[in-house]
Amino acid sequence: MRLSTCALVLALAVPALHAQRQPIRIEVAAVHPHKLTGDDPSNRQIIGGRFVATATSVQTLIRSAFGIDPKAIVNAPAWTESELFDMQATIADHAEITNPEQFQQLILSLLQDQFDFRFHRDQREGPVYWLVLDKPGKTGPALKETKPGTPMNMSMNGDRRIDMRVTNASMNDFAKSIQKRAGRTIEDHTGLTGRYDLQIRWATDPSPESDDPTLFAVIREQLGLRLQPAKGPIDVIVVDNVTHPASE
Repeated sequence: MRLSTCALVLALAVPALHAQRQPIRIEVAAVHPHKLTGDDPSNRQIIGGRFVATATSVQTLIRSAFGIDPKAIVNAPAWTESELFDMQATIADHAEITNPEQFQQLILSLLQDQFDFRFHRDQREGPVYWLVLDKPGKTGPALKETKPGTPMNMSMNGDRRIDMRVTNASMNDFAKSIQKRAGRTIEDHTGLTGRYDLQIRWATDPSPESDDPTLFAVIREQLGLRLQPAKGPIDVIVVDNVTHPASE
């Protein structure tokens, strides 16, 4: 099995659908400073029962472990962003990673075992978005009320072009699902209390050749909503301790 973190990061935008059966533990790991060559792509993969990473910073691991924006990491030393490492880790019992929750646990275990990473959660005031109606009392054509009996589902697929399908979700569910793509915590201030279905597509890096809108544009034009900049509480990860790996 080969699973790239690109696919996993996309999946982190929505809740894991399957409960984790057993803890994911690392059996053996090796971490070494990355030797710069001038062509140093950062890459992370699950290959069978192993996690392999190249040219990866500790802050990248922290972001992956918690599914958060870099601004939500507090008190991390500068080297955790500037220094790159190559890593290999064997998962205990060669357990298979089948969902984003397990992947996050694997990365957190690696951080704790190899970098003596310790943390606590906190809230700080910072920039957020309010999800609001663009025009009072009016929603867009792509936002439809859920019919009775429709199961709840969320999917987000793609890289440069994202296709998102949602059924039987609240506006709060939707707001949380797009936070990573919007780059900020999103609070629901629409006043919409029902359950909704929607299907939208947007470009993560629009070009003149692309007909797809940005996420902000598609939310406004197709859903009749708007992301309004505001100030509010942000969940953050406060780094209490992190050290260079002993194996370097």
